[in-house]
Amino acid sequence: MTRDRVTGRDTRIQSVINLFPKSFRLQLNPRRHAIETFVKQSAKRTPHGARVLDAGAGPCPYKPFFRHCRYESTDFVDHDKILDFTCSLDNIPKSTGTYDIVLSTEVLEHVEFPQRVMDEMYRVLKKGGKLYLTTPQGWMIHQAPHNYFYFTKYGLESVLRTAGFRKYKITPMGGYFKFLADALRFNSLAEQWKHIKPIYYLLSAIDLVLFKILFSFILFHLDAIDRARVWTMGYTVEATK
Repeated sequence: MTRDRVTGRDTRIQSVINLFPKSFRLQLNPRRHAIETFVKQSAKRTPHGARVLDAGAGPCPYKPFFRHCRYESTDFVDHDKILDFTCSLDNIPKSTGTYDIVLSTEVLEHVEFPQRVMDEMYRVLKKGGKLYLTTPQGWMIHQAPHNYFYFTKYGLESVLRTAGFRKYKITPMGGYFKFLADALRFNSLAEQWKHIKPIYYLLSAIDLVLFKILFSFILFHLDAIDRARVWTMGYTVEATK
């Protein structure tokens, strides 16, 4: 899959945020916090020696969580030259019932035929095997043009049932306040004034201090107020074949 363009401004802002401890940084990035927490907990429940496929692994950020397993990774392309193999996820070159675990984080929105991909992940799982998946309900367009769908809970239930899953748990990744905090992280007002440097630098400083640090931190901790969670960043899925 293609990668998003990272601007010099984004890099500078991230270098400032990186000065904070990781536990605090994750509270400024609610999407990453939700995904990493889910994957880490899923890995802890995975038995030693289990065969794991990270489907759409990219740079394999979650490989360290599965040190106790036989971890394999795949994606459409291998930018970092670290994957075990490359393939289209609707045609995984492995036998039926190969894996104990399939992990897929923030991938389903990037495939043109998500039902085919879900069918294929179901196929390569062993009976009793687990699918651990995350996908957005709403976010900005990213990795264009390979950004096809966003999923509600009901859309996920449909593709899971159609693939053959009968036992699954779909959990919102936070509520309205985390959704808002996630959106504020991508405020682009400064970029619109890039041609006038004093305004650009002022807006960049405001963006960093207010949106990316202060507001993000406050909204992260306000999220418990929202119990309905119909406004959510996305979902985590645990499904059993």
